[in-house]
Amino acid sequence: MAKDSQRLEQEFIATVREKTGHDLAEWFTIIAATGMDKPNAILNWLKAEHKLNHLQANFLSGIYLNDGKPVFDYAVLFENLIKGKEALLPAYRALETMIKAHLPDAELIPTKAYISIEAARCFACATLTKQVIRVGLDLGETPFDDYVQKAKSLGAMPNLTHMVEVAAPADVGESLLGYLHQAYRRAHKL
Repeated sequence: MAKDSQRLEQEFIATVREKTGHDLAEWFTIIAATGMDKPNAILNWLKAEHKLNHLQANFLSGIYLNDGKPVFDYAVLFENLIKGKEALLPAYRALETMIKAHLPDAELIPTKAYISIEAARCFACATLTKQVIRVGLDLGETPFDDYVQKAKSLGAMPNLTHMVEVAAPADVGESLLGYLHQAYRRAHKL
């Protein structure tokens, strides 16, 4: 789940010297000396030359290439997702408000490609295109129609089988809320 990535990254940052023998600044100097600037090249080099595990190498590579800032900073991730799509912000805020009001244990967690909507399990996502927000839902065998369509280009997990397109705050209503509740119950086996 998306929230685990942030927690793991924060734990890594807090214990980097203890676990790897160097603090972040020292690692950045070591990586910079290689001249590498591709994530996989850095990751593989760190694993091969410094015997770091995959997770450690992945975090170091990501943070280094993110100008020394955590990769899983939710505010920055959201800012990157909304960039060029600011017209969708009112619709997103309406969706966020509805979810928080009716599913209080649910969190909206930005990732690099979409916003994960999860409680104990992921049950939905919001993928922003230039024109609409595709709200991906885990609805199982629910039939598709003009409103609840087959999921496409969500950038999220394959269990999100359906989607509803939202372009304006008025599109965030009772029908969508019903489907969000259905997806929540399905993912949490209620």
